[in-house]
Amino acid sequence: MPTPPRFGFAVRYVSDIEAAKRFYAEVLDLKIERQHPTFVQFENFAIASDDAMTGAREPELYWLVDDAEAAFRDMSRHAEVTLQLSQKPFGKVFGIRDPGGQPCYLLELAHDRPSRAVT
Repeated sequence: MPTPPRFGFAVRYVSDIEAAKRFYAEVLDLKIERQHPTFVQFENFAIASDDAMTGAREPELYWLVDDAEAAFRDMSRHAEVTLQLSQKPFGKVFGIRDPGGQPCYLLELAHDRPSRAVT
């Protein structure tokens, strides 16, 4: 694998994105980095109101990679694949299970993601 994955962010699924955004931005004073109607990203943490990768709406951990296809080829030989490599609007993503049974998502961010940087 050319470049090791690096921690990207954790996603918490919420039912009311606007209320959650206000809470994290105003109560916890987190700075919004990117946003979309169903997604708000802070530093190493995000909230989303769309569908979770597994449908369970449990928190998800994302590790960033430069080349998802190469990472998938390498990691799928060593770990159980929970989500096949797939193209999403925000990038190429796949999932593997860690030894404790928890899913890890590896993501190559798209150059033109649906969320926009907040200035």
